[in-house]
Amino acid sequence: MASRGGKHVSGSDGSDFMHRERVADHYLASAKMKTTAKQCMVGHLVLVALVLSHAILGQLGFLDPPAKAWEKVWILSAIPALFGIQSLPRNKVNPMRGFFYGCIVLGLLPLCWGVVDMLPELRTATLFLFGHPAAYTYYAGIAVGGLLHVMELYYSRKLLEAWTAAVMKRQ
Repeated sequence: MASRGGKHVSGSDGSDFMHRERVADHYLASAKMKTTAKQCMVGHLVLVALVLSHAILGQLGFLDPPAKAWEKVWILSAIPALFGIQSLPRNKVNPMRGFFYGCIVLGLLPLCWGVVDMLPELRTATLFLFGHPAAYTYYAGIAVGGLLHVMELYYSRKLLEAWTAAVMKRQ
């Protein structure tokens, strides 16, 4: 350990560190991206909790309009998000692959369905949610969800590349 006023190794000016081992690049990339990916996945789960509460309150009759079919399908995207969070601590490739494809099928596709489903409502603006036209509120939620999914897909893909590169180098 270095000390300002303490003893120093004789014959060393401090520039002899180039020969030491360094952490491989894929490990550095993995460590940096894991925290961001986890933040995206937790944000996704928070958004799922909000949509789930909207669906439950709408089903019980406390909110008008009730949840749409595409929202109920999108709520299932919490399952792949849990797989993704589970895969992070031990660099598990298979759960992360499950998250990646599940995010596309249960996350992005229902959001695209929601965009198409809300087009007629966007033109007429007959339903209101929280004092605003429901289409505006839905499209804001779709935009946030879509952004989260795109970020999740990006980081999960990069993590998969880093993790599989580590496996390939070992073989």
